[in-house]
Amino acid sequence: MKWYNLVLILNLFLNTTLGFFLPQIFREWHPIAIHDKIDKSKPLSINYGKLPLVLWFNDTKPQITVGYCKHLGAKLEKGFIDNNNCLVCPNHLTVHDTSDTIGTTMIKDGLVWWSYKNLKKTPPSLYKNKTNDHYYIDVNNSLQNIVLEFMYSNYNIKERTVNNKFYIKKQLSNVEHRIFYKYPFYLKGSINKKINYGINFLPLEDNKTRLFINIDTDIKYLLHYFLSSKLFNLKNYDNNTIFKFLLVLKDVKNDNYLKKIYLLFDKYMFPSENNVFSFYKYRNFY
Repeated sequence: MKWYNLVLILNLFLNTTLGFFLPQIFREWHPIAIHDKIDKSKPLSINYGKLPLVLWFNDTKPQITVGYCKHLGAKLEKGFIDNNNCLVCPNHLTVHDTSDTIGTTMIKDGLVWWSYKNLKKTPPSLYKNKTNDHYYIDVNNSLQNIVLEFMYSNYNIKERTVNNKFYIKKQLSNVEHRIFYKYPFYLKGSINKKINYGINFLPLEDNKTRLFINIDTDIKYLLHYFLSSKLFNLKNYDNNTIFKFLLVLKDVKNDNYLKKIYLLFDKYMFPSENNVFSFYKYRNFY
């Protein structure tokens, strides 16, 4: 076997198995914007933790790449979209097309979703009675604490800092407000078994998390009550930002600029699915 054949096989193997070694946050789908609220005539800047991304539309298809130009690193959020639906750098007019995108981007249920290395073909589904009426709030706290606050609101949480392990002492406090979940970054729940809601979490910065919320009710005061109560719970929640450096490899054909850019950013870590499942009895909402 010639050396270049071996390289091709090794590259295919690494690209195929990469998703299984990434932290869970990189393997799941995350909403990054509400589709109807995007100005498609210009690029949109979005943070994925410490990783800056930029979104633009190639005709009707959303595209995402790193928020810095592959030429000299100018911010692409200040660029423009040309007649070929390509993203153009504002400094030296370097063109970014679909070959420069990273991860997978998809529109579903009124949201624009993105995943770096998705293990599922499509984002999670909302409720059968879809309203496609979405809201979001930004909370000044880390993703990990936000998720734990929502998922374990019926439990006392005891944290042990060694190896970033969380242990839960079971103490049911409100049987009517039952929490159900799919996986840590997408949560389904109900209020008194009458109002269903879905929440998706997106890390924006070290201590800022965006919550995309869909509630199947038209009663506005219930929505505001729900949001305000959650914000109150999270307001004084202890910060526990958990970052670990991870070099993410990317097959970029003829250019390695993405690999260099990745070296500049920390990556979010989160307990694996196996660890999370051991915390509680797993149940689906549907």
